[in-house]
Amino acid sequence: MALCALAIGNIASAFVENYELLAGIRFLTGFLGMGTGYAVVTAALSDTKNTVRNYSFTVILQVTTAILGFTFLPTYIAQTGISGLLIPLGLMPIALLPLVQLLPLGSAKNIADKTNQAEGPSIAIWLAIGCMLIWYLGVGGVWAFVERMGVEAGLSTVSVGHGLALGMVGSLLGSFLAGAIAERRGWIGPFTIGMVGQLIALWYLGQLYQLNDLIIAVFLFNGTWNFCIPYIFGLASKADRDGRFIVLLTTAQATGLTLGATLAGTIAGNIGLAAVTYLGAIASLTALVIFIIAARILHSEN
Repeated sequence: MALCALAIGNIASAFVENYELLAGIRFLTGFLGMGTGYAVVTAALSDTKNTVRNYSFTVILQVTTAILGFTFLPTYIAQTGISGLLIPLGLMPIALLPLVQLLPLGSAKNIADKTNQAEGPSIAIWLAIGCMLIWYLGVGGVWAFVERMGVEAGLSTVSVGHGLALGMVGSLLGSFLAGAIAERRGWIGPFTIGMVGQLIALWYLGQLYQLNDLIIAVFLFNGTWNFCIPYIFGLASKADRDGRFIVLLTTAQATGLTLGATLAGTIAGNIGLAAVTYLGAIASLTALVIFIIAARILHSEN
């Protein structure tokens, strides 16, 4: 269903000119297509043996696609128009339809352990979801205003764009590092290091004076961001006894990004852009505490 929604929605968007109709199509495409598809993939990954490593590979593919998009799409869209992008985006899901048969029909956790539903979900899964939500309030708020922070520091729009582009390399390296370490060092240690990196990045963002500061800040911010995500996912996967609640992580991400940007906008308007970094720091520290508690609860249960 998700792939069909993506195909129909993207192709239809290429031929619609009415704004209200286009907005409705894009909403349904995102909700039924991207949202549902991402949730299904998340659930499937949670059933794999090394979830941290496997999810980090997913992040690597996402970041690589984003880098390629930043590099080539502006020129491509300038030559073909937005329809030239939407139609190929509609054809891609159709090409992926044969791969659907490779997805599991249900959660292996339900098959392996019929007592899970009687026991009820572990509190650790709810803590993991809460950790993701609170952390993404900060991530979403900061990322929404990174460009404005650079411009307010006196950097040109072009320089800020270059800084953000270089920061994508940090995303890729962070994902690779998470995949390389995986669960060999446990969960708490790597996640703590990642959150410390987030705090350092936020400090740099609050002290921008030149382009190098922005590059370092975005590199660290994106790198630790994509380094930490697989560990929350891995923790949630272990805590989700019957595979029913792991999909709520995607809801937590989307909700956090949306509310975080809104909250950061209010803070920036009333206090100033520098205060947005405080939001990010508070969210990161709170998420770290919740993650540690969840990891210890899960360890005691096992």
